[in-house]
Amino acid sequence: MADTDHWVDISYSKDGGRNWSSVRRYSLGKIGEYRKRIRILRLGRGRQWVFRITVSSPRKRDLLGAVVTVERTDG
Repeated sequence: MADTDHWVDISYSKDGGRNWSSVRRYSLGKIGEYRKRIRILRLGRGRQWVFRITVSSPRKRDLLGAVVTVERTDG
């Protein structure tokens, strides 16, 4: 990542916060790159999801939305 990049760290729990995944870091893009989107795929299964989100930038930021696509699996 370049020095002008900002990032977000995301970790998650599938059991209501008892156990946590390792942190995954994603680039939020450079300053002025407003349409940057983050997609997180292949998280597996869980019943009581909790997410921790930490953003590197000290500036104002908003979480504009989150979309979850749930697919039923056999097993």
